[in-house]
Amino acid sequence: MNWVTFAIVAWICLGLETGLRDVLQLNPTAIAPSFVLPLMVFVAIWAPSGVAMAGAMLLGLLVDLTGPIATGADSRAVVAGPHALGYLGASVLILNVRGMVIRRNPVSVVALTVLAGIVSGIVVVALHTLRSMYDPMVWDASGQLLTRLASALYSGVTALALSLILFPALPLFAFATAQASAHTRGMRRHA
Repeated sequence: MNWVTFAIVAWICLGLETGLRDVLQLNPTAIAPSFVLPLMVFVAIWAPSGVAMAGAMLLGLLVDLTGPIATGADSRAVVAGPHALGYLGASVLILNVRGMVIRRNPVSVVALTVLAGIVSGIVVVALHTLRSMYDPMVWDASGQLLTRLASALYSGVTALALSLILFPALPLFAFATAQASAHTRGMRRHA
């Protein structure tokens, strides 16, 4: 994978997510779509497994570092790790099912984004709930879980929009699996 392309696209997606969160949020709830999650799904569909998991961890860490949680009435804290582990778990799931989907179909990205959002949301809520047992923080596990599951569904919309942009940019990412499949097609034509 071309890590420079990945870094640029991740920076753009993270900027869209942090900048448009308040605009796209369904008021009065905290339900908002993710732009980073569809990128993680796209990478997990195309990249070799080790690269996909590393990319997922990096994207999850970026989401952790830009999304502080409330620890009191007027205080917030950055907790690194929950989204990184949630995205890692979601990428492992996608790696296991990517052979059963049509990679070049935007609907596959939408469906896997919703599935990845559900998995990562469950992991994030579980880890924050465990942390709230020993660390004082404002945390309602059931409310957070419902919000994250609804946000996963809402992220399917951004996944559709991003897939229409990311698929034409596929050669810029230089995924080994994409190159290998193109090479294999070329070998079949010559045989």
